[in-house]
Amino acid sequence: MQTNVRRSSYKHVFVLYLLILALVVTAPARSETADKAAADTEALKYEAVDLISRLHRLEQKLLYPAHTRVSVFLSVAQNSHVDPHSVSLEIDNNKVTDHMYTQREASALRSGGIQRLHTGNMLMGKHRLQVSFKQIQKDGSVRTHELEYKFTKGENAEYIEIIVDSTKPHIMIESRI
Repeated sequence: MQTNVRRSSYKHVFVLYLLILALVVTAPARSETADKAAADTEALKYEAVDLISRLHRLEQKLLYPAHTRVSVFLSVAQNSHVDPHSVSLEIDNNKVTDHMYTQREASALRSGGIQRLHTGNMLMGKHRLQVSFKQIQKDGSVRTHELEYKFTKGENAEYIEIIVDSTKPHIMIESRI
């Protein structure tokens, strides 16, 4: 009877040993499968990001075709000590944007950044752009610069850059094609 119990326990140990051996042998295969799945997932992520980027560019081309597109940008002149507070932009007496600057955004502009204020569609012809820019003075007061700019929209996309300079009491606007 004791030998039967011993044989039975040997069988259990042997079966347990075979199970452990099977797990050890198949573990690298599972790891390789998991690595392949992770790599496939990563590749799909990159493809999705690329597709979203291409769809965004297509959407921009469809929504703002070159012959009607007008984009307005804002930057701070180099070596200028402007501390932006807010900006308001009107085109043809229609308010298109208002923006108050955070410390991070103001720092980015002072470091040479350019902000896109507005992109929209416009018919060819004469138009009027009005800008109201507020900056914080060293004493904490707020100074307002206002400027009106008239331009003629042609066949091509119009790019207008508002350049704020602390050395001059006005805002310069450069039209770029």
